[in-house]
Amino acid sequence: MTSLSLTSGQIQDIISALEEKENALYLAENYQLSAYYMNLGVQFQKVYDKLQEVAGEKRVANLVLAAN
Repeated sequence: MTSLSLTSGQIQDIISALEEKENALYLAENYQLSAYYMNLGVQFQKVYDKLQEVAGEKRVANLVLAAN
């Protein structure tokens, strides 16, 4: 099993980077790839929103890869 811990600030940085990539691709008229990055950003936004329910310093997302 592999895990990754991200703070809420790190997740915000990831969202910002994905938004920049999405916007650049949209301006380049690469709409499919732009939508791909938008969907990735939406997924990280959901994680970030869930973290806002946690108090202060405990705002850490532990993402775990589990294989069957």
